[in-house]
Amino acid sequence: MKKQFLFAALAISASQVMAGGVITNTNQSSQFIRTVSRSASLDDDAVYFNPAATAQFADGFHLQYGHQICSQKRTTTDNFLLLNNGSEKEYVGKVFVPAYPTLQATWKKNNLAVFFGFGPNGGGGSLQYDNGLASFERQISMIPGMVSQLGKTMGLSANQYSVDINFTGSSILYGGRIGAAYSFLDGTLAVSAGIAGIYQKNAYSGTIKNIQLNPSCALMGLNGDMIPATVFFTNASTALSAMGLAEMAATVNAYGSAVADKEVDAVQTGFGIAPILGFSFKPDDKLNIGFKYEGKTKMELTNDTKKDDTGMFTDDSTFRKDVPAIMSVGLGYGFTDKFRGSLSCVYYFDKQCDWGGKELLMEKNSMDVAGSLEYDVIPLLTISAGFSRGMSGASAEFQSDMDHSLSSNAIGFGGRLNCSEKLKVDFGFMNVTYDKAEKTSTDAASGISHTESFDRINRSYTIGISYLF
Repeated sequence: MKKQFLFAALAISASQVMAGGVITNTNQSSQFIRTVSRSASLDDDAVYFNPAATAQFADGFHLQYGHQICSQKRTTTDNFLLLNNGSEKEYVGKVFVPAYPTLQATWKKNNLAVFFGFGPNGGGGSLQYDNGLASFERQISMIPGMVSQLGKTMGLSANQYSVDINFTGSSILYGGRIGAAYSFLDGTLAVSAGIAGIYQKNAYSGTIKNIQLNPSCALMGLNGDMIPATVFFTNASTALSAMGLAEMAATVNAYGSAVADKEVDAVQTGFGIAPILGFSFKPDDKLNIGFKYEGKTKMELTNDTKKDDTGMFTDDSTFRKDVPAIMSVGLGYGFTDKFRGSLSCVYYFDKQCDWGGKELLMEKNSMDVAGSLEYDVIPLLTISAGFSRGMSGASAEFQSDMDHSLSSNAIGFGGRLNCSEKLKVDFGFMNVTYDKAEKTSTDAASGISHTESFDRINRSYTIGISYLF
């Protein structure tokens, strides 16, 4: 039994607080929450979604701030035979983000625009599991059976266990971008170039404590009461040594070390940059087409470990967790002066990343498709709604209770208050549901087949303000 068997892997992937790719958050503006489809944006959030279009803005300094409140609930189940609470056990993790800010700024003069943007490019919340996860508990649930197997010659048996498991994993990728755009042909065509810088910070803290079991053995004076596992294995090792069973005593003593309380307190950080290219085509007042390509961000994370009883987070060690390249195409069309629509497609180059080999478990690259409608009810008020379908390329083997990627359906709606030609206020709500995924596998240690399921739901509320100076 290895020392780290209780912490199969604490490194939770970035916990998205909105729809998007495996790593990337797409909720980069208040307008996104209320429309979902932004790849052809001609609004202030084009800094992120369609940067070339900034050169087609009106002259002046455009500033936009968006504030979001986001929540996520993750539910995983496992029907591993030995787990407590019957044939299927549920584990729930929750994220609440009270402040998820985005900022877009553009200075435009004649044909030239210079832009800057900031927002959480991935992650953004702390995922709290008060009762751990099945991948931790499965290993503990096998202890009674191991005890019975070892002690069958001396009438030793056990059939119950208990444990206190708690951990929190947080992940945030702060993304900043800066660049310039230039328009040609009286603003019909515009091109852009820039760079994105991403700083990632993951923090993990967790404990597995107070493992107990109920051994019964007349020779050892054990009556089936729950006792600390460390006490049992220490006493059992001493008794076996006295009986001349030195090899078995050494094995049991090793178990005692493995079931001792475990704690992890580690932080991982890294920084990477990527190029951004784009163009925007606007042949008339009705039609516009946007394109953006953001290159892969090579991300090497370094461990800063304060406490690690598992040997998994070696201080100063490094590993790769790249942010995938993104290509997006969007189309906007004005049916009338008051009624507009848009379509978007975003493609994530997941399989071209280095995720320590896990990218090989992606069957295909992920993709989002979206559409939206906007209507000016009165000069003061615009209403909007949109739908997005996110299609994950993850295979069943990719999925785990700590790191899974699910296809999603996102519905957003809201509106804009057109307070003046310079001042706009956006508001909206988005709900994201996910396709439940299942994975059936055989536990390597016990040979027991079991099925896990993975599900999520996200919600986000927003209010944002745009101003033209």
